[in-house]
Amino acid sequence: MIRRTLTAAVAVVGLAAVAPLSASAARPGPVMPPSLKGPVSAAAADGPCNLSVPTRVAIGRPNLTLYGKRSGGCAVPDNTSGWILHHPSQGDVNGLLFDPVDPLGDGRWQVPDVHPIGTQTWQGIGSINADGTQFTQNNVPVTVKLAAGAWISSSRTGDVVTLKGTSLLYSVTTNAYFKRSAAGVFQFREQGSTVWQTLKGGLWTNSKGEVTLSYRYSKVRDYRFALYSTPISWDLGSAVTTR
Repeated sequence: MIRRTLTAAVAVVGLAAVAPLSASAARPGPVMPPSLKGPVSAAAADGPCNLSVPTRVAIGRPNLTLYGKRSGGCAVPDNTSGWILHHPSQGDVNGLLFDPVDPLGDGRWQVPDVHPIGTQTWQGIGSINADGTQFTQNNVPVTVKLAAGAWISSSRTGDVVTLKGTSLLYSVTTNAYFKRSAAGVFQFREQGSTVWQTLKGGLWTNSKGEVTLSYRYSKVRDYRFALYSTPISWDLGSAVTTR
């Protein structure tokens, strides 16, 4: 297993080369302490140190802070553990640290809206207790995408129900959502039911991000407009309208 040096960890963990998080942030990520010299071999370790962290991340604002948790023998106050987030095409792009001294060593994952998207993996770079006990670490795949937005409005004339769905996507340039063409589906559920069913799928919103559907149905139903996942955005359902 390739051992990561302290110099390499410090160089990539802050994301400073990508963009600062804010004027008030001295640095967007933790600096790995010298005690983290690299992954520990299973033969030399005293059990695993497992990281759990949100695995589906939607970027929908300029700065997002998520938190990981440790489990195993490393989940003690005097432990220092670090993970580096490795992107398959961009290399090491972020870092996450548990450390009793570093003010950012509380397991936080700081995600600026310019964070690389796609599937990437948290890889352990070292875990050690104050008494010198070391631990192996797990790898955690995560997927980062842009947040989508979905709206629905409805009207009824007699037994004709008209639904209008709108698709949006978060822009890292304007830090706001904009209407865009996207694939979606109108869904319904009967009153008192919790099961959503497809009314009309395979739809595409137009260049203004809108699609309309009218059909005849005399009874009252709940409706929503849902978007499909894409390589850059997550699936999402709108709020509910009742007609």
